[in-house]
Amino acid sequence: MTDIPAVQINQWIRVGHSPAVDGVVLEAYSDGSLGVGYYQNRSKAIKDDVIWDGSHWQFKHSGPSGSYLHGAEEAMVKRGPL
Repeated sequence: MTDIPAVQINQWIRVGHSPAVDGVVLEAYSDGSLGVGYYQNRSKAIKDDVIWDGSHWQFKHSGPSGSYLHGAEEAMVKRGPL
């Protein structure tokens, strides 16, 4: 397994593959997983946890598990990567 890439808070990453989504790192946890904000279906700003699978960031849970974002975090996600 490859090392987990170094990331910083407010850095944009790609989550998943085919199709991948852009997500902004909101939290970094001690186990190497991240709390990431992303724009779901171009209608909702969601925060969900992701893990490194050795080659890609993937959602930690396969089913619905995120929470809605509000305020500055919601606005940042809706703006997208610059």
